[in-house]
Formats: sequence, structure tokens, C-alpha cells
Amino acid sequence: MAKRTDLAIFSIAFRNGKANDHRLPLSHVITTLQELEYMVREVGKKIQRDNGVDNPDGDFGIELIAGTSGIAFKKGSIKTQAAITRDVRNGIRTISSVIGTTAEVERKSVSSVDEYGEPVYRRLSRISPMQEQDGTELRLQLVQKGQIKETANFSERGIQVLKELGSTEFAVEAVTLYGRLRKLTDMSRLEGQDDIWGELVEDSGEKWRIKFHPTDYDRARKHFTKQVVIFGDARYFKTKLPRVDVKDIREEVKRDYVVAFDRFSKEYGEIFGDRDAKKILSDIRGR
Repeated sequence: MAKRTDLAIFSIAFRNGKANDHRLPLSHVITTLQELEYMVREVGKKIQRDNGVDNPDGDFGIELIAGTSGIAFKKGSIKTQAAITRDVRNGIRTISSVIGTTAEVERKSVSSVDEYGEPVYRRLSRISPMQEQDGTELRLQLVQKGQIKETANFSERGIQVLKELGSTEFAVEAVTLYGRLRKLTDMSRLEGQDDIWGELVEDSGEKWRIKFHPTDYDRARKHFTKQVVIFGDARYFKTKLPRVDVKDIREEVKRDYVVAFDRFSKEYGEIFGDRDAKKILSDIRGR
């Protein structure tokens, strides 16, 4: 059995506010730990994939560590520690990334969001309302061989930064997007939310977050991985990928240019006569 000092430890502390009285709403503590777990898994999958792990799942076997008294939570505000027990190298990289991103938020040094940062911002935004209610702040630490390697706080300052970052820059009604639908997720089955989310990748490589109404899940699922046309209202953000609230989705019909030209020729034959198609197109384009 590994000694405690040999373990890579993820330390989570609730400080100030109600935590100073050594008491917090149980639901707030559990939800915060769940959001941190989701955060680690999402970032962890990306890091595992980048490092060649087969079937990345972001599961680092993170386990709460009880003290000598058998209690997992400690006084001195409310603090708990969790050990990384599986795929430790990538687990350390993931925790380090999560803590580093949290520190950037707290320092107001965020200028853009990459694929590793987006899950952290999103999950911290869900934690922040509970912190505001309880007047608390989070302290996250990575401890290796008994030494603190990474530290970040998430306080009222960070909460305000997230509110700024999450604000919509501008909205555009009635947009049409063409691309391939992927990463379709029913959030109601994972986190008790109603939203259905997906990702659309346009032919240009641009990515969009796609939000469906819960009743559209079955219809969206039929188009998963297919080339689709999406109609909806777009919202652009300072640091997050743009989002479309879907009003309609359908499979994109492949264009048959031969059939289209034949139809064009029949309908406009009297106008263009025997002129060559290339010459017609050149005239239309002004060449």
C-alpha cells in the first residue's frame, strides 16, 4: 500500500462564509464535488487522447482520503483530499490544467478559451451560485510527495470574471448553418438538466455549440454524424464557441449539378439558345 506522502493528491477546501463555522449545506458540498469530478473527466479525456490513450474516459480513480479518525472532511474551514490512483501521469496533468485555468480566472488573465479551458469555465459557473449563497470560496491544490505543486483560489473575484466572460457579445436571428453534427448529449440523463447539446462542425472547420429543445432529442439523434442543415438563432460570446438555439434541423440533400443544369437548360433554352455553358457562366460572373 502506497504511503500517503507518495500519492498525488487533489485537495479541495471551502473557505470563509459559512465554512468558517464548519458547516455548509450538504447539497452544495456534494454538487460542488460532482462538478469538479465532471470537470476533471472532461479535461482528462482530452489530455488522455492527446497522449495516445486508447478509449480515453477521464477516469483517474480519484478517491477521497479519510484521516486517522476516519473522517474525510477536516476542520479549518471545510477541506477534503482525494488521491489519484489510476493513470497517474495524465491525472496529474489534468488536475494541473484545471487548477491553472482556475487561477487564470481568479487573476482576470483570461483572453480566450481553448478546448481544455471551456469545461472548467462551464463547471465553475455552476458552482458559483452556491458559493455566493454561502459566502465561500474554493481553494484547489495539487500535492505531490507531500509538497504543494499547484494552488488556485476561486472567490468572488473569479465569480465576477466568469459573469463577464459568459455575457453574450451579440445575437443574430434566423441563421442557417451547414455541417456535420456530432457530440450529441442528453444532459437531462447526466446532470438533471433539460438541455440537449451537440456540436456542429462546418465544412470550413468552424465549430458551433448546438442547443436543442428536450423534445427534439429523437429527431436530433437521427441526424447524428450526418451532414445537416440547421436553422436557428445564434449567440456569440467573448470566450466560448458560438451557440445556436435550434429551431429546425434536417439532413442536407446532396446537390446533383448535372440534373440542375439539365433543368436550367430546359427552362431557359429559348433565352440562351446554343451558347456554351462555360460562356454563360463567365458572363454571369462578369469575366
